[in-house]
Amino acid sequence: MSKREDLLRQLLGINILQLGQFTLKSGVISPIYIDLRRIISYPDIVKLLAEHVHSKLKEAGIATDVICGVPYTALPVASVYSVLYQVPMVMKRKEAKDYGTKKMVEGITEKGLKCLIIEDIVTSGSSVNETAEVLRQEGLIVTDCVVVLDRLQGGEQNLDSAGIKLHSLFNMDDIFNSYCSLHQVPENIVQDVKHFLADNSHINIKKETVYKRLSFEERAEICKQPVAKKLFNIIAEKKSNLCVAVDVTDSEKLLELASKLGPFICMLKTHMDILSDFSVNVLTVLKNLAKTHNFLIFEDRKFADIGNTVVNQYNGGIFKINDWADIVTVHGIPGDGIIEALKSASDGKERSCVLIAEMSSKGALTDDSYRNNILKMAGNHKDFVIGFVSQHVVVKNQEYIHMFPGVHINESGDSLGQQYNSPEKAISNGADVVIVGRGICSSLNVVEAVQDYKDRSYKAYMNVIKRPE
Repeated sequence: MSKREDLLRQLLGINILQLGQFTLKSGVISPIYIDLRRIISYPDIVKLLAEHVHSKLKEAGIATDVICGVPYTALPVASVYSVLYQVPMVMKRKEAKDYGTKKMVEGITEKGLKCLIIEDIVTSGSSVNETAEVLRQEGLIVTDCVVVLDRLQGGEQNLDSAGIKLHSLFNMDDIFNSYCSLHQVPENIVQDVKHFLADNSHINIKKETVYKRLSFEERAEICKQPVAKKLFNIIAEKKSNLCVAVDVTDSEKLLELASKLGPFICMLKTHMDILSDFSVNVLTVLKNLAKTHNFLIFEDRKFADIGNTVVNQYNGGIFKINDWADIVTVHGIPGDGIIEALKSASDGKERSCVLIAEMSSKGALTDDSYRNNILKMAGNHKDFVIGFVSQHVVVKNQEYIHMFPGVHINESGDSLGQQYNSPEKAISNGADVVIVGRGICSSLNVVEAVQDYKDRSYKAYMNVIKRPE
């Protein structure tokens, strides 16, 4: 028995092959499934796989500077290969971190290095292709992939079209024929598997629908909610998708900043309840400044209570928010009732809210489940919810506005858990409006700073949509 046959028998011995009905990543229902994740409990087999990968590369005459295992099953094979043959390894993350360096690729990614991809199973080749795209964005050269098992369903051809040559240790015929020789498989199941493989000899790589972002003028045209439409038109007219968070505790300072910033912004974000010397006159002056300089007032109240209380908070007290705030922020924790309360309390005025989908602070509890529920709430109240405060795209519907806080030219952060993105990174991550606070308000020259952020943020958006300014 050859070493290759021995390895195949060992793989089958740990029950990597299953018969039944299984949905593959490509969406195809398959009567046969290979689960190579089981190898992680068998270090001897992982070592053998790494050795066979090395032999395959020598046989093909392939040299590489670094290797990358596709998450997750190929990672142990790549790691052992790296140690055995002293080849540096890089790791492509499943998703970018929302803290620290926020890298998609960890390790040495020096431009021009040749990177070999190691994968466990290839069906359509989509996972390898996705990994190669990320690695290439880092400047690495990707031309080859070694896979433990090729399912013979179009992966080799698809990857060849993407400039990647596939080298496989085994294919589906190898493993199924070997399995049948070791087990009494009913003839009808044998035929089902063979017919399936013949009928699915080429599965195309699923391509995601391209999210083509529109100009702000176009978005104003399709938008039905009056406050959102007004905001889109302001952004287009002023060429500014910049919102400044003026979180000061002194009324005079608030109005001074509003006067200086007004010509350059689309929105001014306030925390009116932190003013130590609040008076009704502050609101009168602020509304006049908003009208003069054509910006919206965005009160970051973060409503998060039961309906009756929210109505009183919105319409009553000393702030009477509904009288002057075009937009308010809302937490989704209380459920849909909070939006119904705000809508009813708006009393016919052109008002709106944005839902807090994510926060820029470290350790925020706004996870996927929370965001999904926020999205459902928005869909139920399109006449009042105009968008989201987030760090990523919540929904690819351009009637909604994504507002990203935590934007600073200096991307580091502060000692209280705030994390920053540059204007360009925020826009590339899906921001429509960037929210800047201390980066402008704490600047020695506020006007120069706001002009810089305005220009960078709007230019970044125009670059994304690839339209001339």
